[in-house]
Amino acid sequence: MGGGPAGYGAAAAALEGGISVTLVERHGFLGGMGTAAGLSCYLNHGLENVDVSDVVYRQLISRLATACSHYHDPIAQADFFEPEACKRIMESYLIERGVRVIYHSLLENVRRVGNKWNATFLCKGGRIQISSDYLVDATGDGDASFHAGAGMTYGRRSDGLAQPMTMVVQVGGFDPVAWAQAGGRLVQQRFASAGDCFNKEIALARAAGEWTIPRNTIAMFWSMPSDPTRVSINGTRVLGLNACKPLEMSKAEAEGRRQALELLGFFRKYIPGFSNTYIIQTGPQLGVRESRRIVGRDTLEESAVRAGLRPASSVVYCAYPIDVHEPSGSETHFEMGEQRKIYGIPWGCLLPQSLENIVAAGRCISATHEAAGSFRVMPTSMGLGEAAGTGVAIAFKNHRKLSEVSPSEIRKIMEDRREQSLCIASNTQT
Repeated sequence: MGGGPAGYGAAAAALEGGISVTLVERHGFLGGMGTAAGLSCYLNHGLENVDVSDVVYRQLISRLATACSHYHDPIAQADFFEPEACKRIMESYLIERGVRVIYHSLLENVRRVGNKWNATFLCKGGRIQISSDYLVDATGDGDASFHAGAGMTYGRRSDGLAQPMTMVVQVGGFDPVAWAQAGGRLVQQRFASAGDCFNKEIALARAAGEWTIPRNTIAMFWSMPSDPTRVSINGTRVLGLNACKPLEMSKAEAEGRRQALELLGFFRKYIPGFSNTYIIQTGPQLGVRESRRIVGRDTLEESAVRAGLRPASSVVYCAYPIDVHEPSGSETHFEMGEQRKIYGIPWGCLLPQSLENIVAAGRCISATHEAAGSFRVMPTSMGLGEAAGTGVAIAFKNHRKLSEVSPSEIRKIMEDRREQSLCIASNTQT
């Protein structure tokens, strides 16, 4: 359930494992936050020349690059891509290999019936029910686990508040030459890219009564690969609303679009190269950093992230720092330097404590609020999906429960897959 980075990773890995896969998605396309929210930036997948991303992610980036819909920013450690190309490439890869993809389907409930999971979806014209041996919850909000009866947490321990949501804004009419002449950086001498920036300009706009958005910097902005005059901006902040409550989410969407217009006015007035820009679109949906998480058989703590722990039970590795946008204010807690380390995410963090043959992948795995501020990035989410799909394939082939699959089995298959991919890439280049 869910066709974002985690769901795509799970489907691709399960498919490689030789089992039948159905992927159900509530939108009419795949890609999750990268397409549905317009956050076309896969951020930070390595440290000190060690790339910890897994093969499903690397292969997707290769396909996007082949389609001339991608560029890499080595300073930001980010892969920027075209959302439309991502939608097309993801779905064609899965559908052509036999995955049954069902769009426009909203989860209604999940029930255990005998040895099967039965999931019911609301669709155009009625309901559909899908029965499966194993279920991967890649919904982001942990919807499948919640309906199945798993224990859930939400937000931080002190007050239950989650990181704020954001409305990504894409503008046209940007002038890269004017930006560069004013000292702005261009990647590959074409693409503007910057992050955690414009704090002085925001202070001026706030003093002039032109800035009400509760943040002190712009998180990121970047040019689109096919057209450097189109720029996506991650700079809004919607506080205090719950992504799992429909009335609050509706209010948040409206507030995000209000802030988008204010953001445009700010960039036009204060930032070189943006004087003639206009809004092309806001994200088709609000970007959600954090919502529900499962209570798992293991829990990733922030202390493990900071210490760079890599237990034997790890199935995915992450190098992104703890990056927590203040749930009730304008600050961002971003840990870099010596605090940033490569760490491992245990298999038990993906397995709900009280359920069997259901596995969570992506930002809804078992973790603390602070730890979730690190692994929530999309390359890691895709790796978590790959681990989930690999685990399901092992369990199905060997007639086992998911809790009986060892992390070392999962990781060995993922590492072998990576080595095989590297060999194929090397032979192709030769």
